[in-house]
Amino acid sequence: MLFTATTGWILLLTAALWQGVLCTDDLDVQHQPWSRYIYAPDSRTPRPHKIFRTHGKVNVHGLDVTLSPKSQVTYDFGREVGGHVRFLVNSPSSTKPLSLSFSESPQFIGEWSDDTGASPFSDWDRSLTVSIPPSGLGTSFKYTTPRESFRGGFRYLTITSTSNLTTTPVKISNVICLLGFHPGVENPQTAYRGYFWTPYDALLVRTWYAGAYTVQTNIALPDTGRFLPQVRPGWAYNASLGVVSTGAILVDGAKRDRAVWPGDLGISAPSSYIAFGPKYGYECVLNALETLFYFQNETTGTFPFAGPDTNSFRSGSKSDTYHSWSLIAIEEYAFYSGDMDWVNLHWNNITRAVEAMIGGITEQGLQNQTNTNDWAREGGGGLNSALNAVSYGMLTRLSNLASLHGDSALSSRWRVKAEELKSAFNALLWDDEAGLYRDNTTTMLHPQDGNSLAVVYNLTTSNNQKKRISQALTMNWNEIGPVTPELKDTISLFVSSWELNAHFEAEEPDRALELVRRLWGYSLDGPNMGGTTIVEGLSANGSLYYRSEAGYGYDPAYTSLAHSWSTGPTHQLITRLLGLSIVSSQGRHWEMIPNIPTGSRECVKELRGGFETKLGMFEAEWKVIGRYVQLKVKTPKGTSGKVGLNGSKAQIVEVKGDGGWKRVILRLE
Repeated sequence: MLFTATTGWILLLTAALWQGVLCTDDLDVQHQPWSRYIYAPDSRTPRPHKIFRTHGKVNVHGLDVTLSPKSQVTYDFGREVGGHVRFLVNSPSSTKPLSLSFSESPQFIGEWSDDTGASPFSDWDRSLTVSIPPSGLGTSFKYTTPRESFRGGFRYLTITSTSNLTTTPVKISNVICLLGFHPGVENPQTAYRGYFWTPYDALLVRTWYAGAYTVQTNIALPDTGRFLPQVRPGWAYNASLGVVSTGAILVDGAKRDRAVWPGDLGISAPSSYIAFGPKYGYECVLNALETLFYFQNETTGTFPFAGPDTNSFRSGSKSDTYHSWSLIAIEEYAFYSGDMDWVNLHWNNITRAVEAMIGGITEQGLQNQTNTNDWAREGGGGLNSALNAVSYGMLTRLSNLASLHGDSALSSRWRVKAEELKSAFNALLWDDEAGLYRDNTTTMLHPQDGNSLAVVYNLTTSNNQKKRISQALTMNWNEIGPVTPELKDTISLFVSSWELNAHFEAEEPDRALELVRRLWGYSLDGPNMGGTTIVEGLSANGSLYYRSEAGYGYDPAYTSLAHSWSTGPTHQLITRLLGLSIVSSQGRHWEMIPNIPTGSRECVKELRGGFETKLGMFEAEWKVIGRYVQLKVKTPKGTSGKVGLNGSKAQIVEVKGDGGWKRVILRLE
């Protein structure tokens, strides 16, 4: 093997140094130390893990029960599931002997389901009545929930005996869930092509896999959207999510909204690519993007705020920020898939969309936010920092895409516009005293989203500025996580996913890991959490009263506990902490430049992970030994990249991939 040092010095590892290190040539996720962290079931018909609790007179025989009238049993599937439920029921005399209720959180277990429509009294959905035809009485009747009663996300199923007509008990057996997510995957565990592992911090591994599983539960069947206007009481999930009738589509949440949201794709799409690769993780994003293209405004070139099964779509709501997020998602799909034929097919649409954004740039050099719909933040409008950060990131990415498309003139134009925007952004919004950007030119509020995105998309002018922002953002932290200044009493895991990325970009890995342990740890292990998926958001005190004053009607049961926009760690722990990422379309060029933690508290000393593209598997490891770090990388044939460390005295090694492991040792600063 040939290594060429551009800076610093290099030592090749000897075999002795790597004894005991995982070095398998073939990846088998079912027989690795991280396999036990995969939350996905191993079949499409998982059974409950246990009976969680009973109420009234209930005879229990394993997982089968006999319910007396007005008694109740709650099944725990041990993980978030979704779809239909099926079981055998033997009711001697009543054709409506039972009611079913569903919940993601143990907080809402009871005779009524948690809510898919916001209501201050948690009573929108209520329960589902089990109906048995007269011919089925007195037999082991196989009951399946009706098609429209598809339940997108739940962990707990409660069955209540409702019959007042007889004192004869009702028997229930063979309870299963017919999975309704990630269609086409016979064994959901085998869909995982990416992986993440460290023996030093189980919480980080659990967080990575909980994020991956959250995305998996959000890969939906196209005909399982929320029917509008919503059924009340009850629910109906039989509406179209987009423009495809088969396959899968990536949505924002398992229980609700179950819709395409462009902003969410900024986090959920790369998580899907990293966790599930081209075979199982690309199609769902592609179908979401095709939906956005289909509903692109022919006159203005703007993309919709949300997918068709939302009230936002039905009311014609527009969003400048989500328009730019749509373009970032389009570029990112092209980047990972390398599908330039798809890009060429939509190039006129893409061009019109970019020019629509440019048309909103004022004489001051920043885009004016006239369509203020966003992730629910307050204080929008004007020369908003979050909008302009997203639009800058979009312009730089689309400039590169234009170059790949072969349009150098357009690439140059978009690059110039981006640099003009960056100059104005710093001149008009930077508050040097606070070490943060202001939300716009008319306020002294320093937002979490605008500052995090400014660091991630490199609107800063120096590494020192990035570090100042990283430090200043911690002023919003409480014991659970960042309380965002732009929405009262709110911890947003979407915006915090961008803050996590910003800490890594600022080369502050210890701070980033503290954020993961604090916020995502609470999301997994805090009271009333689901334990296997990541919550949509929280109130400042950690309760599920997320967005109570901003559209959610003071209804904690409405909050989603499996929301794909909250999964930032799933791609950032790979691309930022492990440091393995592709840097050109489809991955022919890559880099492994990890952020090595240096703090003493729970410091990670060894890490391994990987992901798959159409070219094959990309895998990497690093291990800290004293003042040195051993790095190892394995990439497909025909690829090339750089291995090195962050820092002012960066040591970089150029590597050509040939399908085998390459090893180096570098000195920590």
